[in-house]
Amino acid sequence: MQLSAVAPVSQQNEEADSRRGVRLLALVLVLAAAAHLWGIRKDLPWVYDSDEGKFTLIAVKMANAGDPDPGWFGHPGSTVLYPQALAIQVADAARTGRSWLEVDAGLFDRFARDPSTALLLGRLISVTYAVSALVLVFALGNRAFGPGVGIVGAWLALLSPLALDHAQMVRTDSAGVFFGCLGLWLCLGLLERPTLRAHLATGVAIGLGIGTRYFLIALAGVLIAVDAIHLFRSRSAPERRAIVSAAAAGLAAVVGGFLLSTPYFLVELSTVGKNLAHEARESHLGQDNLGFLGNLAFYVAEAGRRQLGGAEQVLVCVGVAWALWRRRPGPLLLLGFVLVYLVGISLSALHWERWLIQIRPLLVLFAAAAIVWGVDAAAERLGWSRRGRAVALALAVAVVSAGPAALFAEASLTQARPSTRVTAREWILANLPSSARLAAEIYTAPLDQTRVHVDYRFALGEGVSSPEAYRRAGYDHLMVSSAIYGRYLRAPKQFPAEVGFYRALFRDGELVKAFPPLVGGRGPLIRLYRLRPPPAPP
Repeated sequence: MQLSAVAPVSQQNEEADSRRGVRLLALVLVLAAAAHLWGIRKDLPWVYDSDEGKFTLIAVKMANAGDPDPGWFGHPGSTVLYPQALAIQVADAARTGRSWLEVDAGLFDRFARDPSTALLLGRLISVTYAVSALVLVFALGNRAFGPGVGIVGAWLALLSPLALDHAQMVRTDSAGVFFGCLGLWLCLGLLERPTLRAHLATGVAIGLGIGTRYFLIALAGVLIAVDAIHLFRSRSAPERRAIVSAAAAGLAAVVGGFLLSTPYFLVELSTVGKNLAHEARESHLGQDNLGFLGNLAFYVAEAGRRQLGGAEQVLVCVGVAWALWRRRPGPLLLLGFVLVYLVGISLSALHWERWLIQIRPLLVLFAAAAIVWGVDAAAERLGWSRRGRAVALALAVAVVSAGPAALFAEASLTQARPSTRVTAREWILANLPSSARLAAEIYTAPLDQTRVHVDYRFALGEGVSSPEAYRRAGYDHLMVSSAIYGRYLRAPKQFPAEVGFYRALFRDGELVKAFPPLVGGRGPLIRLYRLRPPPAPP
């Protein structure tokens, strides 16, 4: 009698917790959307990231020509390029009054005059992926670790300034997180129901993920691991044959999903080879190869510390240790994916902190699990009520996320403020005469098509012996950016000539104006120098 009375109460409690979790998730999504949409224009139309410029140009060309072949397969980024090309075509048709099915060759000229609309459409697609990924983090956390972990993990996953910044660009980072979490969620679903239909759906999702970012091929390893678990558990030959057949169909669906998202991959193999060779290049200023162990140390120690708060780092370790001790397949599969992904990006010739955006939500799920499990253990030992447990969990999450939340809020508010590049542009246009001739680095003030004559180079110190060489070439001002010269100054032994150039400029040049990123500001430190004329002969 007592057991029959307890069961409905327990079920009611679970349903109440589930509804509360959904309501909290809705609140997190609203906050996420507001944070990502606030300041999404950034510095348009004058300044935008070089990578999103590349993506948008490809999408515009596809829309302009009505040709679905992107002609570029570097990421490959298909789940960003095709939606953006379609959005550009529809938006331009609405603006011109034509049918969106009609190809208009004038679209490219309109984009060249004002790229803002095309860039904003791409950014909105990226933001949609970022916010939607939080739903998958919620579902993945609950499926892998148990009720309550998903909502804590979704909240912690949101609080990443780096992910926020890249979600407001036309890039594949947000789409990669979305399809990565989708593939993992479906893989964990196969642990419960390894049907043929589930294998096909999982394979297609993984294929779409690989069509977003090649690194997500690691998801195929998770799919194989799930089928290996089922094969190990099988007790009869017919059951093993069914598992093998479903596994083969799932892997075939991976290939099918990839080709569905990237249909010109096999047609453009020579282009694919060139693009992949560029992506696998050995050198990029500031991101050069540190070797496998050096790259791995960069991700785990240096970049990892920046992407996780101090409390989060400890909790991730606790959550991983707890998962290893309990040996539940769900958390172990997530951990395996994280490790394979880390090994994969560490084998790359280059290292980029932004590559951690892909796995940060998974890491914070382990932190969320440690919080929930710790509170549950304390509640059981101390006999807390459900309300007391909920209050304790809320307090624990608040303490852990206070620092990251403050940094995230500051980063979100900062996006709407002009960067140092725009500030420098406005000052130069207001103060320098039209007769001025500038040599400038990229990541400085955008002055193309203005009254000021400017010639841009990647780095002014590259291949030039001294600032005097620019004066002899007819320039009277030099403009440099810490986003460029800072990379050289951090490696003086590797770049002695370039370091010597910048030190000579800082020592001998006449500093006209510096544009530092003030508190709450964005952008690099930009310095504008006037080249002093040579001393008059005696």
